[in-house]
Amino acid sequence: MSQYSPHNALPLFSFARTTDPATSMQAAAQLRLGDRLEILASVYRAAGASGLTDEQACEQAGLLDGGWKRCSDLRRLGTIQPTGQTRIASSGRARIVCRITNP
Repeated sequence: MSQYSPHNALPLFSFARTTDPATSMQAAAQLRLGDRLEILASVYRAAGASGLTDEQACEQAGLLDGGWKRCSDLRRLGTIQPTGQTRIASSGRARIVCRITNP
């Protein structure tokens, strides 16, 4: 399993939708994918073996808009993995709990 580093970063793409206003697109262009991944990875690392749901990780990282996509990227990269547990999210639905793979 690979660990995230800026040297194996995912391809860049826009954090804004094509229907978003120009100001949102400009702000999104200033964000780097690697920054969001690093922030989320550090939140998962701090949570330790108890892990977090995507929602919990995004809240703690302050990434409330689309941060769950970056959690998915971290799973795909092997940086985090499911613990086999679930927790109830704010939606009332069960969500998977993930933990960092290499603390």
